[in-house]
Amino acid sequence: MRKLFISTLATLLIATGYATPSMAAAIPDYPGVEKLTRGVENSAVKKVQQALIKLGYPIPVANGKYGPATTAAIAQFYEVQGDTDDGTTLGPAGWNAIFEAINREESNTPATEEGVVEDNTVDQVKPEEVVIGDDLAAATIRAEKVSKVLARAASVKGTRYKLGGVTTKGFDCSGFVLYAMKPVGVTFNRTSRDMRRETPKITKEELLPGDLVFYHNKKGTVYHVAIYAGDGKIWHARRPGLRLAKTNIYAKRITYGRVDYT
Repeated sequence: MRKLFISTLATLLIATGYATPSMAAAIPDYPGVEKLTRGVENSAVKKVQQALIKLGYPIPVANGKYGPATTAAIAQFYEVQGDTDDGTTLGPAGWNAIFEAINREESNTPATEEGVVEDNTVDQVKPEEVVIGDDLAAATIRAEKVSKVLARAASVKGTRYKLGGVTTKGFDCSGFVLYAMKPVGVTFNRTSRDMRRETPKITKEELLPGDLVFYHNKKGTVYHVAIYAGDGKIWHARRPGLRLAKTNIYAKRITYGRVDYT
């Protein structure tokens, strides 16, 4: 029976695009919402806290108490997934997502998402691909700088996601954008929402390599930012358990921001 369960679990994980965890990393059974509600204290909460700490969320200690720090961390985890939740309870979908992310981290196996195509190419941008108006001189400068940004992005492919990360030890989405663009003198304030405010909104038809792509949740709030690489592809630090990669754009609620490379 145990062998059958493990085989079925592996099949399901492969079918949904997740890396298969090790035998010791099977997702623990969901204990029920009554054990995962703000104010309770138990071993199930401690397991969640330990997982969130490993994923980089700012919980001081895994003490089993579902308090303000745990609530905030769970809300942040949901936000990175593109969902909105106040974190006061953790349902079965959130429980599974947290432990799936941990399994992918601990197996250190590159994982893909269903329907997401990864691309290993490095782009050399040509001036004619980034010309704005008829300013070929500015396009030449932009092409050179964007090529450097995309090459720097490619150099850190496979880096793990880390909330608040701004170094090669781990990036979050906006930390990666800052890292990739620093050598060409482009900078923003720290968060994806800051970057949305600081870049002029453009249409999909106006989008050029080196511009920014912003993901929005159902409420319209920005939760993710990526660098456009051309041909419908983006470089981005995705989310816990998934490594930094160049992928196709796979979200529907997105906007675009023009980056000034002059």
